[in-house]
Amino acid sequence: MSNYDELFTASTVKNESKQERPFNKEEWVAKKQQERAEAFEMLDAATTEAVSNPETFRDYLLMQSRFGKYSVSNALLIAYQNNEATYLADFDTWKEKGVFVQKGERAITLLEPGNEFTREDGSTGFSVNVKKVFDISQTNSERNYSRRTPDERQVLKALISSSPCDIRMTNELDGNVCARYVPKDNAIYIHQGLDGYDIFRSLSQEIAVANLANSGVSRENAAFTAYCASYVLCERGGFDTGDYDFEKVPEMFKDAEPKAIRAQLDKIRDSANEISQDMNRNIEEQQKARRSRDDGAR
Repeated sequence: MSNYDELFTASTVKNESKQERPFNKEEWVAKKQQERAEAFEMLDAATTEAVSNPETFRDYLLMQSRFGKYSVSNALLIAYQNNEATYLADFDTWKEKGVFVQKGERAITLLEPGNEFTREDGSTGFSVNVKKVFDISQTNSERNYSRRTPDERQVLKALISSSPCDIRMTNELDGNVCARYVPKDNAIYIHQGLDGYDIFRSLSQEIAVANLANSGVSRENAAFTAYCASYVLCERGGFDTGDYDFEKVPEMFKDAEPKAIRAQLDKIRDSANEISQDMNRNIEEQQKARRSRDDGAR
């Protein structure tokens, strides 16, 4: 009689090979540390590239205009990895929406705050985790997440209402100046007869200057921040940005370390977001007032 005992032994070995490896915390920690190290290395490369020429700097500002709630670091990482991105979500979130990431697509690396911890000196810090996301263009979704073009008059009205000081019409500004913040008058003077684009571009820049002046920043030190914030706001407002010139950017940041560059970019982001938030509140008030009038007319 043949002996088939070895078949059962072989089956047992095969089943054992299918068992999952036990969780190894040290390997997991090492993997996460490696992911973070690679992400921070990529961030420094993205920062350096962003200010290396006018085109990459414009790409960064465009990304910051699209992803206003994202940090400077993540806007830099998005622009570096996919400067066409418009709407991001992680794999599970896309799946919950009934959308699937296309096979072979490479995830976009972002950084997100982790858990709070106490340093040796007693201060509080936050760990940083790596997050992998995919743009809508990497999925099977046919939905268009491009922003709608806002109503120009509504946007201009919201911008005017966001000013921290009086806005006064004038015909006495020098040269080609369309608007000017004058600290001693605590007012922004704007030329009469401007079209919507010139109003938004010049006024958004001077409102940024005025906001920075209220924080003790001189016009000279505020000029670049305000100019870039105006670009971001024009992109968000649907205004043309073709005339913005960033040719001097590479020279400005030539010897700057990545951390110092991000600090400057933080100022631009904060300046643009401060005005955007004020504008959004005003637009909501306009819409609420319109709904009340419509309800009253019924």
